Amino acid sequence: MSRDGKRSGRPLRCAGGISLALCIILPVVLFMFSHILIRSRQTRAEVDLVRGAALTAEAVLALYDRDLYREFGLFAFEARTADQAVSTLIGPDDQVDYTLRFQAELLDPDILKDGVARHMTLRAATSLIADAVDKFRSIRSLTQTIQLDQLTDLVPQAANAGYKPADPELDVDQDNPPDWLDEYNTYMDDQVRGVYQTGLTHLAPLMIPSEEGRMESHHFNPFDNSGLDTIGTVVDHTLLVAPEGVLDRIILSEYALSYFKSNTPFVIRQGLRQDDRTPDGRLIPLFPSNRDHEVEEIATGLEGRMATQAIDLFIGAIRFVLQLLNILTDEALMASYRATAEIIVVAVAAISLGEVVLPPQVVMWVLIAASALGQSVSDTIQLKKGYEIDLWPGTSRINVPMRYRDYLRLLIVLQSPDVIAARMVSKIAGRFPGAYFTEILCQAQWSGVSITHAASYLTRNYLPSHS
Repeated sequence: MSRDGKRSGRPLRCAGGISLALCIILPVVLFMFSHILIRSRQTRAEVDLVRGAALTAEAVLALYDRDLYREFGLFAFEARTADQAVSTLIGPDDQVDYTLRFQAELLDPDILKDGVARHMTLRAATSLIADAVDKFRSIRSLTQTIQLDQLTDLVPQAANAGYKPADPELDVDQDNPPDWLDEYNTYMDDQVRGVYQTGLTHLAPLMIPSEEGRMESHHFNPFDNSGLDTIGTVVDHTLLVAPEGVLDRIILSEYALSYFKSNTPFVIRQGLRQDDRTPDGRLIPLFPSNRDHEVEEIATGLEGRMATQAIDLFIGAIRFVLQLLNILTDEALMASYRATAEIIVVAVAAISLGEVVLPPQVVMWVLIAASALGQSVSDTIQLKKGYEIDLWPGTSRINVPMRYRDYLRLLIVLQSPDVIAARMVSKIAGRFPGAYFTEILCQAQWSGVSITHAASYLTRNYLPSHS
């Protein structure tokens, strides 16, 4: 019995040892798991804090101004509405504290350029850029055959004599004038002086932007061949030379023409008027009257009527150079002006009984210069009325139909994107004077833990994933 009893007591002693060990280990296990639970809750709270900061930042971005987007296609939130996105219901508990810091103000020209580029390259407006690029390519293809840089070589030497030889002062006795003097003066007033005076009324300086963006005037006078070399070079540069970063310039020009109002927001083709529209389909001519001249002001940096006049001078100078080149390179037109000048010279000699002999080359140049000036003014008026006019006045295998807004595009592309963006800023600020931002930093603090989340709208460098 005793032997059996000893044998039966051994399992009891083992079981007691295990129980004792478990009793010793259990508090350690409970302590360890309690710390794991506490740490898990802390980690979960920190994850909720991160999520809360991210959701708050994204909620601020979601409060973008709908009116700003509808009118100008730009994403930005207004500072005074951002607090609406902050809620203590988002995060680990109601003790969380969110601090918002706004960055990248929309009215910073660099930020505006980025927003415009994003809008114009990520939406259907991309087709507008393609159309503008095609237009520039067509212009360059045409102007390469026109030889704008040879304008001064084509001008005859007689142009340097000026107008005076075509209308000389007569050495006659005023008390006893010759019988033919009245008829002579009447004929000269009609055929020479009237043409010259009309040409002078059409003569105006060329307005072109400087490197700093200020509009500068360049005076020229074709009647004495002064300034024609300068105006020829300027027009050649405008139509033929592609400036550095031309794509960014085209993006800004198309945005200006798509979202701002010009003096001629329509085109007339085959007798039918076609109104310009924004990319989302709004009719630009229906924009309020306080938005008149917007594109002209962006293109020139001037205000109101001064901007309009500067555009008229810019268009008129381009049309004058092209009209003058067309005459000088067209043999049929030159023969016609030469014949007209010879008729005038013969008629004056006959009327004055040989006393007055005008130089035919000088008379011909007066007729050519006055005609080119008059045709340039007529072209400008037609363009402002909404009609399209071929870039090259003469016959050509290729030609480019140009409307008023195409000349605005040329002037905008000539200038630095920073200059154009700064002018756009003032126009947008006039419509939306608040403080608008495109980036947000949300700092979340809770129980000694602080994290910061940054968020912004898409930039022009955004590339969609193809996965």
